[in-house]
Amino acid sequence: MDAGHAGADAITIITSTIGLAHSMGLRVVAEGVEEPEAWNLLRRLGCDYAQGYLISRPLPADEVPAFVGRANSLLPASDSTVLQIRALEQLADKARR
Repeated sequence: MDAGHAGADAITIITSTIGLAHSMGLRVVAEGVEEPEAWNLLRRLGCDYAQGYLISRPLPADEVPAFVGRANSLLPASDSTVLQIRALEQLADKARR
């Protein structure tokens, strides 16, 4: 199997997975995204979110709320953003105990 065919197979699997999740009312998070090109392709294929070194290196739990707050300051405020920050702050508090 050549690399071009393997690429096409990978895109078929990714597209099918995203479609399945969306048909179930779920949002899709791509894990391990390291390159802008990969994220751009995933976005074009319908992926909702990304996680990986492209977004941030691993952070200690107590630094996550501030990082998310800074990142979300670049986006319009929304109820879900506020709830995410609250949840992350609670997680950081638990991690400190």
